[in-house]
Amino acid sequence: MAVYGNVKCKVLIHDANTSEEDGATGTMARDIKDYVDTLDSTNSKVLSISHARLRGDRILTVVIGGA
Repeated sequence: MAVYGNVKCKVLIHDANTSEEDGATGTMARDIKDYVDTLDSTNSKVLSISHARLRGDRILTVVIGGA
């Protein structure tokens, strides 16, 4: 079995509102951009970004980074 010691996973839940990456902290676009920026481009590239609609007007986002 492979060793997954360098995998980072972040789960975010936001209201489904239109937002921009340079908008206020706490908006979906800004929070995703800020987390992706924290990943080291040489050791922790973005492996996957997935979204799922939750009940009502909320969206769950999973960002997975690693080597």
